[in-house]
Amino acid sequence: MVELEPVLVDHRERRSGIPQALSDAGLDVRLADLPVGDYVLGPGLAVERKGPTDLGSSIRSGRLFDQAVRLQSAFPQAVLVVEGEPRGIAEDAWRGAVCRLVEDGVTVLHSLDVDDSAAWLVRLAKRARRPAPTVLTEGPRRAPRHPSGQAETMLSTVPGVSPTMARSLLAAYGSLAAVADAAPDGLRTHPGIGRVRAARLDDALNGAFVAPADREPEPERTPRGPRPLRRWVLTGVEPESFDRRAIALRALRSADPGTTLVDGLTGEVVASA
Repeated sequence: MVELEPVLVDHRERRSGIPQALSDAGLDVRLADLPVGDYVLGPGLAVERKGPTDLGSSIRSGRLFDQAVRLQSAFPQAVLVVEGEPRGIAEDAWRGAVCRLVEDGVTVLHSLDVDDSAAWLVRLAKRARRPAPTVLTEGPRRAPRHPSGQAETMLSTVPGVSPTMARSLLAAYGSLAAVADAAPDGLRTHPGIGRVRAARLDDALNGAFVAPADREPEPERTPRGPRPLRRWVLTGVEPESFDRRAIALRALRSADPGTTLVDGLTGEVVASA
């Protein structure tokens, strides 16, 4: 059994309530004098939390960007949590600073308040402790270099033919050309290939090329019905709903007088325009 490392919390965060929330979630929390960041949630994952006042002062002094560079230098994953609505600084200024951090590779999360920040950190810490995936992914998916891999990829683009089925067909018939020669009737003897899949393979491998301008239009998708209301609902002539409370509160600011924000789970009126 692998022993998990504790969550490290900078001593300046001990009164925020977040360490207690992490502890209540079953995590081993230990206070430390961290040289960079406010929280170390797992191997290679650190978080810097900025409250409404701290963010503005950090941007004006340039300290925010220095902290971000140090955080990225020390940890592969650097996360900045922007808590609440920043005060004492113009909106364009702090949004521009945050965009610069995103461009530099810092992950930025926005929380409503300290409780919301705690919820983010608990989720991040738990995910950091999940077992590593059994299949390693190395960057974006690329076209295989080996000709056999290229043949598998070409066959697997046919609707209904999975990469496993493509590999099985090539192993049975020996080549892409042999699969094309056997289509459609000869393929019907192969396990998992029925009339529909055999016809699709025959069309793709033996069908005549048709220029894009001459192709029949693809069938239109079935239109979706009305979307169910999400949790945070603005009541008005036409109700609007949102996944996050912060977004709903921002929408409420520009809503008509008399509009209310309702918690869709409890029915409680949270705020009014």
